[in-house]
Amino acid sequence: MNLYRNGIFPMGNHNDDNQIFWCNPIVRAIIPISKLHISRSLKKLCRKKKYEFSINHDFLSTISKCANREETWINESIKSTYNTLHDLGYAHSIEVWEDKKLKGGLYGVAIGKVFFAESMFSTSSNGSKLALIALMGTLALNQFLLLDVQFMTDHLRTMGAKEISRALFLNLIEKSTSEKVQFNKPNSVIIDEMLIYKAEMKSLIGVSKLKHQI
Repeated sequence: MNLYRNGIFPMGNHNDDNQIFWCNPIVRAIIPISKLHISRSLKKLCRKKKYEFSINHDFLSTISKCANREETWINESIKSTYNTLHDLGYAHSIEVWEDKKLKGGLYGVAIGKVFFAESMFSTSSNGSKLALIALMGTLALNQFLLLDVQFMTDHLRTMGAKEISRALFLNLIEKSTSEKVQFNKPNSVIIDEMLIYKAEMKSLIGVSKLKHQI
């Protein structure tokens, strides 16, 4: 947990290798709270269908599904460690459902007002995007200040991810981990208009504003 507070996180080389190494990227990818980019087609899909989501419904299954791919850094040591962090109340999972069938999910670690996202999965189209909407809406409702997504990908860029320097990221962590908030379930567990609004409304603390504070 102290390493997380210093911008450092663990990874594995391969699922068949249980060794862990530590990452401290020079450039960090984040999504500012309530600045998630949700496409018109995805909003239309959410209006048309009833997607439900759960929090911490089955953490171990969620991380196992995140690891269920041809190549993965999520080895047995990672699974065991994060399951322990979940039992201690630090690691959380989000699962998205359509007609009681699992559509996608993600997991990560919450410290103070920062959520460190680790990995996502989809069992069908748009599953991970829906999980990210559920996560961002939940973070906004619980007054989190920062969503860390570690490394930039094309998928995350289309969802509103931005790259910032290590120095700025550490400054944001210092400002955001001093006060603890709860990772509580919203009153509604449906990805509805209100949750989408919370996920993409204008951020109260923008990245550009925080840059000037360093």
